[in-house]
Amino acid sequence: MKFCLLVLFLAIPPAVAAPEKVPVRPAAEPGPAAPADLDAGVKLRIDGFFKLLKEGKIDGAYARLFEGTTIAGEQPELLSSLAKNTTKVFEKCGNLESASLMRVRTAGKTLKEVVYIANCQKRPVRWQIYVYYGGGRWQVLDTDVQIELGSFFDPEPPAASR
Repeated sequence: MKFCLLVLFLAIPPAVAAPEKVPVRPAAEPGPAAPADLDAGVKLRIDGFFKLLKEGKIDGAYARLFEGTTIAGEQPELLSSLAKNTTKVFEKCGNLESASLMRVRTAGKTLKEVVYIANCQKRPVRWQIYVYYGGGRWQVLDTDVQIELGSFFDPEPPAASR
């Protein structure tokens, strides 16, 4: 009888199996983010941009936003123009008090429009920042500021499509 129990014990597999080894995958190559995602490096640059604007350091803010881009080196007059326009916006709308992300939209896998609401002392403004994935990294290509309140809302579809 003892022999039968020993045979049964050896023949029945244990109830708890050893965990299977999961193959280790190599880290994914950095690339275009998913549509709603915003690259962490770009997000940090945008946050730094608004922080400097809030401190009144407009030239430094644009230097930070376009840091590491080809535009910063090839088109410094663009940064000067953006800074001058921003100064005019702040003269009209008051100094920046806060900024918050409204949305991120994509056009394909490599182009994103990042829209912020920037709350100034007198009125809000809509700040659009365009980022592009090229040369193996995300970089800021352009920015635009809208002071019209209607710019915060998507336009209504044409009457024929309702």
